[in-house]
This record gives sequence, C-alpha cells and structure tokens, in this order.
Amino acid sequence: MALVPSASLVVAAPREALAGACNYAVLMARRVGGGTFAGAYVFPGGVVDAEDGPPADAPARCAVRETYEETGLLLTTPPASGAVPPRGGPFGALCARHGIAPLRPRPLARWITPRAQKRRFDTRFLLLAIRDDDRFLLGQLGSARAQPAELTQLRWLAPDEALGANARGELPLLPPQAYILHQLSRCRRWQDLPAALPPLADAERPVEPLLCRRSDGAAVALLPGDRAYGTADPDDASLFCADRAAPRLHRLELAPAAGGGFHAATLLRTAPCARPQL
Repeated sequence: MALVPSASLVVAAPREALAGACNYAVLMARRVGGGTFAGAYVFPGGVVDAEDGPPADAPARCAVRETYEETGLLLTTPPASGAVPPRGGPFGALCARHGIAPLRPRPLARWITPRAQKRRFDTRFLLLAIRDDDRFLLGQLGSARAQPAELTQLRWLAPDEALGANARGELPLLPPQAYILHQLSRCRRWQDLPAALPPLADAERPVEPLLCRRSDGAAVALLPGDRAYGTADPDDASLFCADRAAPRLHRLELAPAAGGGFHAATLLRTAPCARPQL
C-alpha cells in the first residue's frame, strides 16, 4: 500500500510561569476516539491535498493549513488590517482574499508509519517558533480552539512538562511525538531553537520505527541505529535493556495506554547511533 503524504506542525511560543524548565510551550492536540491516532496527543496536521501545491512546497503549506483548520491559528503574514479575518472557505482562498501568505516553518523530522499498520503515512514534521515580538501571532494563542470533528482538546505545554504528564499516565503520545518532545526538551530557551535544529538533510531522512511487544506487556519502538533494528523478528531478550548505557541503543520504551497511544515514553539513545537528533 502506498504511503500517504502528510505533514504536522510543531508550534512553539514563548510562555511565562510554566511548570517545566523550558521558557516556551508547544501546542498539543488530542485526537477524537475512533479515528486515526485515536485518543493520543499529537501536533496539529493532516494529509497533503491538491490545494497545498507542488511537492517541494506542499508539506509546509499543508502543516500551516491543517493547523488553521484544526485550531483556528492563522500562521501567516498579517493582513493590512492587523486583525485575524473571519474563518470561512478554503485556506488558499482566504489567503488570496486578504493578501496574506502562509509562513514557512522549518523542516524538523520525517517519520514513516510502521509496516504493521493498515494505513501508513509519510509525515514531515516542521517547526514554527513564534518570536516574542510577533504581536499578530502571539495575539491568537489564547483563542485557539479544537475543531470538534477531529480534536477534543488543545493544550500548550513545555516539552518537559508534556513528558512529565506522559510519564504520569495523563498524556498519551505516539512514538514520533514522544521522540520530538524528548529532543525539544534539551533546548530550554525558545531563543535557541533555530540554532538547535538538525541540518536539513537529517530532517528529510526518513525514520521508520519497528514496533515490538515485550513479554512484560511493554512496547518498544526500535529506531534506525539501534542494535536490534533491522532484525526480522527481534527476540524478547534484545528488547529488554538492563544496561541503559550500553552502546548502539536507539529506541523508545512505551507503556500502551488504554484509550490509544502510549504512556511512560522513555528514550534510550547511546553512541554510536544514527540520527535524527536535535
């Protein structure tokens, strides 16, 4: 089955008085039950369509368009009036009508849905870091609302705060989101985000996790560079890791959540190891 092109946007914005150590938050959206990625917290995004233009531009435009459709955040140049125009009609037509252009987020990562899944996506993750002097974008943050057909909740969380909630069983995640949050949590200041991003070549390199189940019920997402990655059927012993500093580990240990997604996402990454990294 062909991979479905899709895109997802990590929106980062300066925030004060957060519970976490980072001085910025990222927008997390909880998917409705019964649909794709049911019950898990993800970054806004969706499937690339014809409106998103040529392949070179489509992921960035799709990510911005889907974020607008799912949350109401209009991540564009400001209109002449300086006010967010009323919602309605296709995103492209809205931009043309008000003389605004979608912002171009920075490529962050590319993940492929594991082969065991019935519907598989080729997803580009992109990052848009909002500056503390961008009044047009900052003025919209408090008015973001979940589109009820696809989402049940929106939350602004510092990366380390989101991982803490995941560890407590309060914020189910999927492997790509858990990995990206782990990487972002190493960057404590939003001012440093652009310099902390991986090279463009690494952001385009596909990561296809191998999702395995251990005998204790835990799940393990093996990633490129892990010593057990590429094994046709990893044995149970190779999925347990008593020595957390052992070489060639690149995996996420996960506890399946009842409503969808995973809790307690722990990243093990030791040298030598394949990218991606932040």
